[in-house]
Amino acid sequence: MPPSRSGPLLVLCLLLLSSPVLADNNADEAEIAFELGNDAYSRGEYAEALRSYFTSYRLVPNRNVLFNIARCFEALNKFNEAYRYYNDLLTEDLPSEDASEVTRSLDRLRPKVALVRVTTNPKGADVYVDRMDLGSRGRSPQTLALTPGRHKIMVKKDGYRPAEATVALARGREAEQTFELTLITGGVDLSGTPEGAEVRDSPNGPVIGRLPARVRLPPGQRVLYVRAPGYAPAQYVVDVPADGSVPLAVALGAQDRPTGRLVVTANRDGAAVRVDGKPAGFTPTVVTLPEGEHTLEVESREVRPLRQSVTVVADQEVKVHAELRYAPPPVRAASKSLVAVDEAPASTTVLTQEELRAFGWRTLAEALSGVRGIYLTDDRTYTYLGVRGFSPPGDLNTRVLILWDGHSMNDVWAGQGYAAHDLSVDLQEVERIEVVRGPGSALYGTGAFFAVINVVPRESLGADKHLELTGAVGGLGTSRGHATASWEDGERSVLVSAAAMSARGADTTRLGEDNLIITGLDGEKAATGTVRARLGHLSFQGQFNIRSKELPTAPYGTVPGAEGNVVEDLRAFAEARYERAFSERFSLTVRGALDLSRYEGTYVYSEANGGPVTEEAAADWVTAEARANLGLFEGNRLTVGVEGQGQLRVRQTAGNDPLPTKNRTLVSAYLLDEWRLHPRLSLSVGLRLDKYLDLDTTPLTPRLALIARPYDAGLTKLVAGRAFRAPNVYELYYQDGISQGAAKALDPETITTFELEHSHDLTDELRLTVAGYHNRISNLVQLRPEDAPSGDCGTAACLRFVNADGTTLAWGAEAGVHWQPGRWLLVDLSYSYVTLRDASEEVAAAAPAHLVSGRLLMPLGGGDMRLATQATYQSARPTGPGGADSGEALIVGFGLSGDYGPLRYFAGVHNLLDTRYTLPVSEENSIAPVPQYGRTFTLQLTGTF
Repeated sequence: MPPSRSGPLLVLCLLLLSSPVLADNNADEAEIAFELGNDAYSRGEYAEALRSYFTSYRLVPNRNVLFNIARCFEALNKFNEAYRYYNDLLTEDLPSEDASEVTRSLDRLRPKVALVRVTTNPKGADVYVDRMDLGSRGRSPQTLALTPGRHKIMVKKDGYRPAEATVALARGREAEQTFELTLITGGVDLSGTPEGAEVRDSPNGPVIGRLPARVRLPPGQRVLYVRAPGYAPAQYVVDVPADGSVPLAVALGAQDRPTGRLVVTANRDGAAVRVDGKPAGFTPTVVTLPEGEHTLEVESREVRPLRQSVTVVADQEVKVHAELRYAPPPVRAASKSLVAVDEAPASTTVLTQEELRAFGWRTLAEALSGVRGIYLTDDRTYTYLGVRGFSPPGDLNTRVLILWDGHSMNDVWAGQGYAAHDLSVDLQEVERIEVVRGPGSALYGTGAFFAVINVVPRESLGADKHLELTGAVGGLGTSRGHATASWEDGERSVLVSAAAMSARGADTTRLGEDNLIITGLDGEKAATGTVRARLGHLSFQGQFNIRSKELPTAPYGTVPGAEGNVVEDLRAFAEARYERAFSERFSLTVRGALDLSRYEGTYVYSEANGGPVTEEAAADWVTAEARANLGLFEGNRLTVGVEGQGQLRVRQTAGNDPLPTKNRTLVSAYLLDEWRLHPRLSLSVGLRLDKYLDLDTTPLTPRLALIARPYDAGLTKLVAGRAFRAPNVYELYYQDGISQGAAKALDPETITTFELEHSHDLTDELRLTVAGYHNRISNLVQLRPEDAPSGDCGTAACLRFVNADGTTLAWGAEAGVHWQPGRWLLVDLSYSYVTLRDASEEVAAAAPAHLVSGRLLMPLGGGDMRLATQATYQSARPTGPGGADSGEALIVGFGLSGDYGPLRYFAGVHNLLDTRYTLPVSEENSIAPVPQYGRTFTLQLTGTF
């Protein structure tokens, strides 16, 4: 009987679906701690009693315990602390006898302490002593017991200017310090018609001005209500600047219809309200409207908006309550403009910043490892992304387009898509990751073959944060540091960051079927620098990343175990972008960029084969793009763009000998037309033309997407599209005279995809998704040995890149369950299956038929701590090196994260079960199969100030 494969799947389910069972025993613990405190107090051990009382109070706050804490401090001659706790007791609702006892205690202590009575007008200001970073001492009015001498008293209240004063205190005396707080205001200069119209800052509040007028209000977004007899009342949303002024033009229309009132509430206060497309305040709010039909919109960050029609009846009140539910952030990669995930014309997944922090993913590849249909391969040189069964050995992620905020990171020399530390040291600067499955050449051109992945970085740390420091240590001798500085003021912001990491790597590496043991030689170092700036409609971003990696895998027939096999990659770019929405129907984006990439590989051969060989590659190129978004008519959005690329320099060498190259020039044009044919049906049609001046072919790539809501809880996406990948300089011209010869000629690869995805919402937070797809891949470029020696590699037959004959077919099915009622609570389960036909042996050997993934994120306690766990299962590659068990693995990760004041922490374990498995890789790149890393850990601490 064959061995069972159900074990790993059962463990996966148990890990994801189990939840902790907690006993509510706080009251018992508090009582025991209280009794221990009483025993210690009776023995005169006041410090021990104090410790027990504090434990009891933390578990169950109780005024009796608070009284005993004060008694202990008094017994320890800590009169300031004792006075504070007695004084705090007086704020409780005490019986008269207890209140008298506390008052007597305060009278007893008053000669022993220096007191200051702090009052403010108005009341309720936070009171600080000497230093604000020590925290508030309470809210005014407040009596404080302090050490004798001079102290600086500071008070702070939202909406008022902070104040401070220095007081001299003497023991046995009480000083008075009173602050008159000044309200912070800004001016609104109102003009318009009709003259004399009444202005209020609440629907039924007092009149604060009459047109024309200048009114002063607290800063921030405010709603002004303007009324006049014979005119329809109106509401105006205005941003009031602190200590400044802003003009506001008022134009009331003649009241030709009776009015009614619309009362809008929501389960979230502060949600933006729009009526008939115009701002109308924030929930809860009351809007006066002419009788009849109106369109109401209620929106808030990270929730699905409410849009519905309401009927206003004259002289009556209509109430609407909006139940706003969590929604993932919008995505840009699917259509080059921000759209909701449900409206994106492709199968799309978004990883949020909350998930990135809670799961502690260190690289883009790690973050993608649990995404439906994606798997990883690491040959100890690079990390490769497999998408829906395709990750040909030796492929440098050339068939996945990786973007950094819309900027392509794939280089032009080898088409390499960087996915690990060769992209960035870590993900500290990342706000979200957008994964768009399927062909994307209709918008992006070459390389957007199986998927487009857009890494969206943050623009600032926030208006009140300016510095963030991160330190981390982990398994494999890893240490990492990251620093970010930021400034933001309205539409202006600047952010700069720098990061570095170093890892020793695995102590030993077992290679091949003979288990050849390599000691060390697995070190890695990387450094990243980024800058982002925004000034109104103009923005700038730049990034520099360099990474070096030792190779323990004896690539390309080098000497196993020899020191010196190493690769170094550098990737940098600078981009300026202008984005402006001129109206609701027209916006324009123009960008220009300079990119460069560098590669250097040193490979140690035996002296008989020439000794160490160094190969290098360098590329510099410029790109420019102009894109316009137009609303031709209601329910239509047309995107039209042109793009150009000029390769300034492309150079490659092998053994210090320069190799043939060609500087490529590319001109492209594309359009995307999106129509809302019906409230339940949308159509997206995209088309792109790419003209390579050095290729005979001119790729024309279409994409058609139909998005339907066949019923209220259902969402269906039908996508058909075509993508291509142009052969790159490395594939066309690289030859080393030892093992590889230049390609004779190559045609672009093409893929045609048909996909159907349906989602059903069981509840507002719980979604079930099923999908099926079919891929047809032609002219796949692969490295293969020539039939007979040509002399280009001596007496041996050369390896050459060639277009594969025939068409490779793939059929796949996917399913997922996603439950997310909030930012920090989610359960995500997915399954993927793929089968290939007419695929080459190398492609089939690297394709797991089954992928199962699950993620759990949940808050603990009060929500300041989060538990995250991820489990992925991948089936074996039975035709690959290593036999039937090659590649089968259950990988479990676990992490605890949270916030404590300005600090953010993460502690986690990757590959918790220490699963040992190997994966088939290119035999040219390594002695195959290559073992993957076992259990590792990460400890990380971040401070934001």
